[in-house]
Amino acid sequence: MGLVKKKAAPQTAPAAPDIGSDPLASLEDADAGIRRDAAHALGHAAVPGPEAALARRLQAEGDAGVREAILTALARIATPDAAAALVPFLDREDAALRNAVLESLQQMPAEVAAPALLPLLGHADADLRIFAVQGLGSLVHPDNSAPSRADWLARVMEGDADVNVCLAAVEALAEAGSPEALSSLEILARRFPDDAFVAFAVDAARSSFRGPASTADAPR
Repeated sequence: MGLVKKKAAPQTAPAAPDIGSDPLASLEDADAGIRRDAAHALGHAAVPGPEAALARRLQAEGDAGVREAILTALARIATPDAAAALVPFLDREDAALRNAVLESLQQMPAEVAAPALLPLLGHADADLRIFAVQGLGSLVHPDNSAPSRADWLARVMEGDADVNVCLAAVEALAEAGSPEALSSLEILARRFPDDAFVAFAVDAARSSFRGPASTADAPR
């Protein structure tokens, strides 16, 4: 009798990390996979007040995957507390973390992120003012009657003493396509009349608002 080949045993998918019934407690687990899954769970579950716990974990977290999960969770939660919990990380030495935090804030609705970022426009540290400008420049307010990013950027261009902060505002203004702040560009040019970078940035912003010449205006 011929030998009958045994059927291979069906492969089973690896079991997902068990975060138990308390994802807040699992944020402090020694296993990075469990911490990551706990952060994901907190971003989707109706757990009251997870923002502070997520921020505390982010403060100490060394695993890149867990960091990403925490930032994604806070961006998804998108409450004023979530935005306020992220802002202090903009002052960290870790450039990758700062940029990731800024991206998370930019994903939040303007009415949530703006109140957390606006106070930074008056901060003594010019770098933090630049981060605030970059964050605010990406926000779109759903209520046209409310202060818009053009208003925020105009305030910077007309009043900030640091030319690099002003240049960040010009760049954000051009990317946002906000020609209503054109008059503030002219004010900025007059504030720094001998700065070649300012002149170049203002000209570039003006050109971006004009757009390509129409066929009607093209020479025949």
